[in-house]
Amino acid sequence: MKRSLRLGAAAALAAAAFTSGCSVGPAKPPSTAAPVELSPFTLPSPEAVRPRAPLTGLETEEATKSKTAVIVPIEVGTGAAAPVGLDKADVVELEFAEGKLLRVAAVYQSTPADKVGPVAAVRPAEIKLLNQLQPYMVHNGTPKGWLDLLTLSKLAAVTPAKKTGFTTVSGRVFVNTGTLQASAPAQQKLLASLFQFGQAGEPVAMGATPATTISIASPGKAAVTWKFDATARRWQTTLGGVPVASANLVLLTTPYNKKDVKALDREVAMADPVGKGAAQVFGAGQGVKATWNKDGFFAALNLLGPEQSVVRLSPGPTWILLLPSTAKVTVS
Repeated sequence: MKRSLRLGAAAALAAAAFTSGCSVGPAKPPSTAAPVELSPFTLPSPEAVRPRAPLTGLETEEATKSKTAVIVPIEVGTGAAAPVGLDKADVVELEFAEGKLLRVAAVYQSTPADKVGPVAAVRPAEIKLLNQLQPYMVHNGTPKGWLDLLTLSKLAAVTPAKKTGFTTVSGRVFVNTGTLQASAPAQQKLLASLFQFGQAGEPVAMGATPATTISIASPGKAAVTWKFDATARRWQTTLGGVPVASANLVLLTTPYNKKDVKALDREVAMADPVGKGAAQVFGAGQGVKATWNKDGFFAALNLLGPEQSVVRLSPGPTWILLLPSTAKVTVS
């Protein structure tokens, strides 16, 4: 009985050795082969992230971020001279003023312009809409009531009386925005953007649909039609006989107030971009209905797309059109 148990145990041990792949006998000496040296792992060098201009979202130089924005008001139409320098502006605000008159306030920050004008009076709309930029306001022949509003805004301002940076041609005043930037009062904080910017080709907001032509008809004025050039990736039109282009169009429906201005000897129509209202935003070949709000004189402008989605503009210059409620916008 004991002998059979010993034989069974020996057989079980042999079977275990066989199934485990182990051999019976002395252990093999350790291998003396030289270890294989692996190349050290090196992370790829990251590309340098370039700063972006605050008002266009385009790549720029670090020094640009600290430059002061310069705003130049210009009248278009009704016998006014053709506008000069709009192609260098980062942002242009357009107001449908009285009669056949259009008004633009051109903002220069990332790119200086040697000649901009003719310089006109500052009006309440550009002070109310753009004061968050802490700009250096350029103006000429501004009536007292509007000057009082400019004083209330506490924005730094300059007129042709300063001489430096201004030139007069045939009685019309033009300005060099680069010269004014160099002499502008130092800003206490870096310029904040008016808008958020996305990547090239990204939809401006949720629910954006294709758009290639935008026509704006305001009573008593010639229609303004913008067409999207897919090659240049710009919306293009003609204003005051001069071709202009923009990466984005932001249409804000705002109240318009009328007031007799004795200094101008006429009744004027002025947009009021404080409050809230309907908006339409167009980027690279597409657009979306949105809403805008600016809760107070010194508050920031906010845009929201469908279902409160974020609006992100295409990198590049932007035109803001302040539309009266009677304006009709056709999109195709």
